[in-house]
Amino acid sequence: MVQGLASQARRTQTNEDVWIPSVCRVCSNCCAIHVHRKNGVVVKIEGLAGNPHNDGRLCAKGQAAIMSFYDPARPQKPLIRTNPQKAIGVDPLWREASWEEALELVCGQLARVMADDPRKLVILRGVGEPDWVGSCVDAFAKSFGTPNFAGGPFFATHVDACYLINGTMHVEIDVPRCRYLLLFGAQRGAAVNHDAMRAAKEIAEARRRGMKLVVIDPICSPIASKADEWIPIRPGTDGALALSMMHVLVNELGVYDRRFLQSQTNAAYLAGADGRYLRHEKSAKPLIWDDLTEQAWPFDTSSSPALEGMFTVNGQSCEPAFAKLKKHLQNFAPEHVAEITTVPAAQIRQIARDFGAAANIGGTIMMEGKSMPYRPVCSFCDSRGLSSHQFGMWACMSVHMLNLIVGAMDVPGGCLSTNILGPGEKLRVGESADGLVVGPGDVRSYPPRHPNRPQTVNLRELLPTGRAMGTIMMGLSIVRRPDLLPYKPEVLMLNNFNMLMSGVEPELLAEAVRRFGLVVFLGDKLTETAELADIVLPLRQHAQRFDFPMNSMRGWINGDQWYYTLRQPVVERETVAKHPVEIYLELAKRLGKLEPFIERFNTGLGLKEADRMEVTRSYSIEEILDRHIKSTVGSECSLAQLREKGFVSFPRTLAERFPRALKKLPRVPLYFEFLLDTGAEFDKTAAELELALDGRSFRALPVWHACAAQERAPADYDLIAVNYKLPFHAYNMTQDNPWLAELSARHPYAEKVMINARTAAAKGIADGDAILLETPHGASAQGIAKVSECIHPEAVGIASCFGHWAKARVTARGRGIHFNSLLPYEASQIDPLAGLMDACVKVKISKLADNKMRRWFSGRE
Repeated sequence: MVQGLASQARRTQTNEDVWIPSVCRVCSNCCAIHVHRKNGVVVKIEGLAGNPHNDGRLCAKGQAAIMSFYDPARPQKPLIRTNPQKAIGVDPLWREASWEEALELVCGQLARVMADDPRKLVILRGVGEPDWVGSCVDAFAKSFGTPNFAGGPFFATHVDACYLINGTMHVEIDVPRCRYLLLFGAQRGAAVNHDAMRAAKEIAEARRRGMKLVVIDPICSPIASKADEWIPIRPGTDGALALSMMHVLVNELGVYDRRFLQSQTNAAYLAGADGRYLRHEKSAKPLIWDDLTEQAWPFDTSSSPALEGMFTVNGQSCEPAFAKLKKHLQNFAPEHVAEITTVPAAQIRQIARDFGAAANIGGTIMMEGKSMPYRPVCSFCDSRGLSSHQFGMWACMSVHMLNLIVGAMDVPGGCLSTNILGPGEKLRVGESADGLVVGPGDVRSYPPRHPNRPQTVNLRELLPTGRAMGTIMMGLSIVRRPDLLPYKPEVLMLNNFNMLMSGVEPELLAEAVRRFGLVVFLGDKLTETAELADIVLPLRQHAQRFDFPMNSMRGWINGDQWYYTLRQPVVERETVAKHPVEIYLELAKRLGKLEPFIERFNTGLGLKEADRMEVTRSYSIEEILDRHIKSTVGSECSLAQLREKGFVSFPRTLAERFPRALKKLPRVPLYFEFLLDTGAEFDKTAAELELALDGRSFRALPVWHACAAQERAPADYDLIAVNYKLPFHAYNMTQDNPWLAELSARHPYAEKVMINARTAAAKGIADGDAILLETPHGASAQGIAKVSECIHPEAVGIASCFGHWAKARVTARGRGIHFNSLLPYEASQIDPLAGLMDACVKVKISKLADNKMRRWFSGRE
């Protein structure tokens, strides 16, 4: 399987001057790096040449990581709280403790909870940890007996949409062969999000060769400034625009890939007046109408399925799902959608026309002697952006459905699912009884779960398709509606998860944290959330750790090679901080759960029989990773070899890169019939629980509705606050890096509030004025106005993720606005399809009377 260990590592013969290959994890990108250490001190970081992920390139975040290596505020020993008062901004008055004391305190409480009711332990994991650590935490949670283990990032809506549409965690763009790229609220190519450096390089090269780039975004982001066309759009209306484009394609232009829709989707499945499939009386398979025989057949037995027409089957009137979609899309005519989005009708038609023409429907391409469909267009959204609005999951799916309409899914030039076929062309997705693609494991959104009364903190049992982030749902299950659970959670463990910065309404989340009897924070920074903990267990900083693989093989693999990267220690600095896997191993051992923990950890890592760990003893990080490497890469590879080389890579086959071009795969849904019954069950359960949750997302055909935050705001709250990413900051982790903080201070927009020039003039606000932002829910923030033409007239832009207040984050504290503090926590704004909160809020702004700011911190008075 392995072509060879790729090596560009440069090492000298002396310990005084060495280059060490490793991986940066400042953000989720996981770039391979080369670290220059001289006389025991890191003096330079650069990209590791030859690695397929970033090929020697490194962004500002990675280059500045050297400052994080030597952060004096990083906790070096376990800390125990001495101040019983817990609130935002209150000093915990830490005292240092030994590991023995800290672990004994933690295990004492865990043992009590385990004997009483294991569900009372809640474990939340943030971004930044590799998959193998997630497998460890999952193994611990299951061995302990708690179902309360969840992740927390906001971008899960997009992930859920991908799992629902194509069965994989993510989608990528075949940039080298793409001719027309449409970015909805995404900054692909601007050194943000995953695969940042490769995307920046590929999109720059594609633009030079003539690929047309169109960016739809309320803000003229760095990538929008490089586009052929920037289309400013009213925030939260991207889904309506995508549906209008589909209407133009199928109803006005008649542009769609008939063969792809017939063979690769459920577009031909027959549905009755109630929207449900007509099914075969014996097999229960959905029926299609065969044009040749003029009869209804199970979907997998016809060679000529009809996409349009009215038919009668067993006395029931029915039509293909595609015909229903076409009729439904007539509700999104450009003239109507122009009023929703502020994008002119003529412009909607033009981008739809350009997209359809560039799709090259019917065209082929020869690669490695094989002829394949060639659809060089891609409609793409990513991470937070449009996906974090109330109906964001449908917005993401509508954007992806544009690719399905023209057949640009998993074929050269188009939108590519990540890892439908893994190494060795191993199929990684399943197939439902209805012939539709099913994602792997328990992360899948389809088939949906049956809504039931909640048993877990994240209300997973109630929300049938989303993964329901614990951060969001804790406001309900712990504070607003503790009666939803049949028990009271008592111990909270947070794994490098700064939930007060990444969640909405921090005051409410702080109250949720206060209601736990014991809060344990595992991390390498004393963050805002850590200040509410009772015990801090210090983690090794990424420059002091072993991890493998750093890149996720569930997603974020693009290009013509598979690769696995190793992170290894590059800083020679004594520390008593531990790797998170060490901590969970020790906890399992002390709690008498080592055997089931090791057994589950073996399974989670996918260790082959020869490499599985014995269940009767503990292992070092190096021992575990050596076994993991052998099982993953091959017995001929070892940790010692990877330490020298940094990564291993081998070719991807054409089928692994473009699976639908060469393989018969489960169909992707264009019609979501299963949501009808699921929605009815959800509405019934929510009503029984007296929860005012909006179930309008549960429809068979794509929907768009205005966010509740926009519909209900009083008229004087006339602007929509939007959040955007900077290319030199990641999540809430980098704002205290001195080099990056200096970039922020010198950047014209970073720590300021963007406002459109015409809007500012109408309100008497000039560039540089001190302004006040207020929300209908009583939140407010002060900032400095940055007047610009690069933002929609109805929006104000706030960069993420500023407004830190933690005592230890000296460089970041009191700089910029914390956007999430402006967001209200309202059950009516939860999207039950995704299980996430609407990140949408309307504001009114005014100039401060004396043009001076009194505070930076944003929050409720």
